[in-house]
Amino acid sequence: MIRPQLNSITRLARAGALEQAWTTFHAAGLSPQSDDPDVLTVYGRLLKDRAAGESGAAREELLNRAITAYERASALSHATYPLINAATLAYVAGRHEAAVTLANAVMTLLDDPLRAAETPYWIDATRAEALLLLGRTQDAERMLRQAIGHQPEAWEDHASTLRQFAMILAEAGRPADWLDRHRPASPLYFEGILGLAADDAQAARTIAGAVDALAPSMVIGALAAGADILVAEAAIEAGRQLHVVLPCPAELFRAASVDPFGPAWADRFDALMGRAVSVREMDDWQPLSNASVEVSRQAAMGLALCEARRLQSSARALQIVGRGEEGGGDMAGWEALGLRLDRLALERSNAAQVALSPEAEVVALIAVPESLPFHFGGDATLLVGQEGQHAYGLSSLADAAHRAAALRGDHPEARLALDYRALADTQDGRWDRALMIAAADLEGAVALSESAALALALHAPEANVQPMGDIRTASGDLALYGLFP
Repeated sequence: MIRPQLNSITRLARAGALEQAWTTFHAAGLSPQSDDPDVLTVYGRLLKDRAAGESGAAREELLNRAITAYERASALSHATYPLINAATLAYVAGRHEAAVTLANAVMTLLDDPLRAAETPYWIDATRAEALLLLGRTQDAERMLRQAIGHQPEAWEDHASTLRQFAMILAEAGRPADWLDRHRPASPLYFEGILGLAADDAQAARTIAGAVDALAPSMVIGALAAGADILVAEAAIEAGRQLHVVLPCPAELFRAASVDPFGPAWADRFDALMGRAVSVREMDDWQPLSNASVEVSRQAAMGLALCEARRLQSSARALQIVGRGEEGGGDMAGWEALGLRLDRLALERSNAAQVALSPEAEVVALIAVPESLPFHFGGDATLLVGQEGQHAYGLSSLADAAHRAAALRGDHPEARLALDYRALADTQDGRWDRALMIAAADLEGAVALSESAALALALHAPEANVQPMGDIRTASGDLALYGLFP
């Protein structure tokens, strides 16, 4: 039974959910005193990830504990994976002579017929990492290229290797730009016009050509009739992953943004929903508004940034506009981060349009206990309270996150939450989600809704946001994230 638990902890760590991974490790009764090499390897991984967020003596202590765990795991298992991790961590901890000794031990173990079995990718990637530690950069790159050739679409494995290489090169003060040649393909955020006919073959060919040229690892966006669906179909045809982010439940989105354009688009929407790797619904707002669409856009861009970070890659965006409308569509936040944006102009072949409610506005909501003696001030609006909590509305998500984090620092026991959504009326009760996630009472963190967590990757990419699983509510499971110091 221990293997599924360790796999779950590793998946959490890879997803950036470090606090949840630690909680799961301890809840499973696992111990660093274990003689199980798999437990020690996972424990070393958690220590390594925690060290990445520390500095000075705290970082050094965590690194040394991780090195010890990895060395013990390798001695017990005769496996190269924990040993190469020990070698790299010794190097980044400044113990260069020990790192060289361990790297040579890795090279010897790789040639030992009695070593633990590993995949062709990890055998060559491990050899490449050892060569890099030994200062043989050209040989390391050649071996890395060979490793990637074994499993060209094992993006998470490639990302893990590149992360190790980057640490080594940073410690050595050597150029790391050559790593860019081996990074996984970029996640692609997409959005486009509605005004295309279902049988517009020219538009379909043009969009498919653009998707092929960008060659993304995955595409992320909504599925409105027109350009959105054409991008998603082109990606699926090319064997790419599709991740769907909708501003509201799928049936409401379909009724507002797909059905009015004809049954052909509706059938294609349903087919794509069935093939999507993931579907996220940012809100249950009715009716669909310009503001709820904007929250969803920002969340989808944020998801592309999170996926790029996870894969050690760089996110890109494809925006499809009507010819003569090249200046339309606000992508200022994306461009401010220096990210690539490709715009494609097409002739509109369908005059139909959808008019969304303009009355709502995008609001960041902070849920705070009524008992706290403070006042946000500025543009913060106090909304009605419920269940011992107040909800404050702010126009800036980044500002709201900063204020909530500062308040958490001053009041570490307080239950705080941050939501991001469309509001048409500050008294309409739509701030209830902020109160529900505040009840989760995350230790050491501000609780975040999924929309707030993803959009923060766009508005405050330096923020330490981690997925924390789901919470049960009367209306179903609710994704929960934490904003940590």
